[in-house]
Amino acid sequence: MKIVKILGVMFIGSLFLSGCTQTIYTDGKATQVKKGDALSLGLDREDFENTAQTMIMSMLSDEAFANIKPGTRKVLAMGRIVNDTPQRIDTDKLTAKITSALRKSGKFILTSAVAAGGAIDSMSEDVRKLRDNDEFDQKTIAKKGTLISPDFSLTGKIRQDNVKLSNGKIQVEYFFLLRLTDLNSGLVYWEDEQTIDKTGSSKSVTW
Repeated sequence: MKIVKILGVMFIGSLFLSGCTQTIYTDGKATQVKKGDALSLGLDREDFENTAQTMIMSMLSDEAFANIKPGTRKVLAMGRIVNDTPQRIDTDKLTAKITSALRKSGKFILTSAVAAGGAIDSMSEDVRKLRDNDEFDQKTIAKKGTLISPDFSLTGKIRQDNVKLSNGKIQVEYFFLLRLTDLNSGLVYWEDEQTIDKTGSSKSVTW
């Protein structure tokens, strides 16, 4: 009987501890309204998918792009996405979902020949180096003046702030900022910021 009681106490204690260390999404305010359970204090796939979906809808519904007709797609180049967090984040998780959705909308098309830090796919440049190479049929080599210059660039930043709460827990605040710039005029045609707030044990880590 003693063994059963001890096991029972341990089980209840483990449930209590797991409840205390549960990580949740909140409204980010002092009220700490719960908005669902979170896997961890760090960023996960759900965070990227939800943020990408929200920003896609924001961009496509914006007055600057809502009236783009099929067949008149704007060329989009990937600018720099800054990871201003202590985590090792693959920013392609966010941008790939966004650029794919924009392409499928029929309003944008992504260029891989021009991007921040160098071309996404260097083959556009590599095949042009084959000019005057006698081993290749020159009629099949890409001609000069055939690459398309981008109309817009997509840049952004992911920032993280850690706030210690009065109850000893920690609130991790993530800020996703994206901006679309007209490369002809330098004017920003669209920008949006989405936030994610998570609360959990101060002993938890975000990487």
